[in-house]
Amino acid sequence: MDRKRIVIDTDTGSDDAVAIVMALREPSLDVVAITTVAGNVDLDKATINALTSCDYAETYLPPVYRGASKPMLSDLAVAEGLHGNDGLGDTGTLVWSTRSPEPESAAEALLKYCSEGAEIVALGPLTNIALAIIKDPEAMAKCPHITLMGGQVYEGNVKQTAEFNIWQDAHAAEIVFGSGIPITALPIEACLGEAAIFEEDWKAWRNTGTKCGRFCADINGAFMGATSKDPGGKFFTMPDPTAVAVLARPDIIRTSFTSYTRVETEGRYTKGMLVNDRRTPDSFEALSKETVLHPHNTLIVEEVWPDKFKDYILSRLSKEAVQ
Repeated sequence: MDRKRIVIDTDTGSDDAVAIVMALREPSLDVVAITTVAGNVDLDKATINALTSCDYAETYLPPVYRGASKPMLSDLAVAEGLHGNDGLGDTGTLVWSTRSPEPESAAEALLKYCSEGAEIVALGPLTNIALAIIKDPEAMAKCPHITLMGGQVYEGNVKQTAEFNIWQDAHAAEIVFGSGIPITALPIEACLGEAAIFEEDWKAWRNTGTKCGRFCADINGAFMGATSKDPGGKFFTMPDPTAVAVLARPDIIRTSFTSYTRVETEGRYTKGMLVNDRRTPDSFEALSKETVLHPHNTLIVEEVWPDKFKDYILSRLSKEAVQ
């Protein structure tokens, strides 16, 4: 079986770490590199967390490259309140990696691997990818596809109209969506509701008997403890693993649509908002000649099949995942 070559671009918080472990234990994917960016945590923490996540996957160790320490045109706003001071749940039990990142920058790595045909899985702000596009758009145009966790359809999580990864560096996101590289986007809504990880799912991770299963459960334990009781019990969401799941298993997609998608960069109330124009030439029979319709550049995943998604995560954390 041919393995799809991917670069994972990550601001390694606790859900990013699960996504990294899943990808490294997915036989259809070949993680050729990991690039880090500030977002959930600062760049130093994102980098050591990526290296540590690779160690806990217990498979192979792709090179890790440091990237942007802040958004292109704004200050960094980390999310340590959710992910813990260390970005991985403040467990106090982790064995931190002693390996070091590569000397080249994340943008240089993206240019190298994408020019050779690697795809990107983006789990954080899109700063590194935008910087690579600015530096050498022709090389980045050879990237076949970007699968990213980010954006919203109806409602965001940091603002009514914006999701954290896109909002954190809206200018970078606008460059990426305008690059011409085909995109599959997993908005925040695709990770909510029945797709959330409930207490019984979390316990199943711990009971896999694998080092990586225990790691993924432990670093998300603070999420479980922080959520309040509701009729469905305690739960937490796993946004970034949806990107890996959908890339490896497209049948996990429940509903989706295509659109011409761009990003609002300046609006007082709408900065970071994905603007999804679903119109096609067939949408309206009597459009004026002045109306401009753009070819669709993005597949927006509205929903994933909850059971398939959660079963897939568990399968990647099990002993049988190692091929």
